[in-house]
Amino acid sequence: MFVQEVRRYYPFTPFVGARVHKDFVWDQYEFKKGVLVLLDVYGMNHDPVIWGDPDKFRPERFQEEKDRTYCFIPQGGGDPAKGHRCPGEGITIEIMKAGLNFLVNKIDFVVPEQDLSYSLSRIPTLPKSGFIMNQIKKTGLE
Repeated sequence: MFVQEVRRYYPFTPFVGARVHKDFVWDQYEFKKGVLVLLDVYGMNHDPVIWGDPDKFRPERFQEEKDRTYCFIPQGGGDPAKGHRCPGEGITIEIMKAGLNFLVNKIDFVVPEQDLSYSLSRIPTLPKSGFIMNQIKKTGLE
């Protein structure tokens, strides 16, 4: 739940771009072949209609089993088997879980004051100051 909320709250990218492959109409809007379209990743993952209190970090929102195929889009939307979602999403989640386990159970550290804001006009969306950790030491847990 925590990893999923990190992915929702802190976007890797603010948007994803693609070209329309063939003409189609969606929600009474015509999409013409060749036109550049943008998927608003940040906007979808912070939409109050979908998420309720989207500006609050609440991992427990992922406790409920919901079909989030098209409304939770940190790495694109849809079914990865059909090519509209990042095929590396599963491994990304597992790497994040391993990293979180390391940070929580294998080391102690201090996070000093820093600027963790990020720009929604940059890809990837990295914190302005990076992420700074001080006084890092092993906890001895194996």
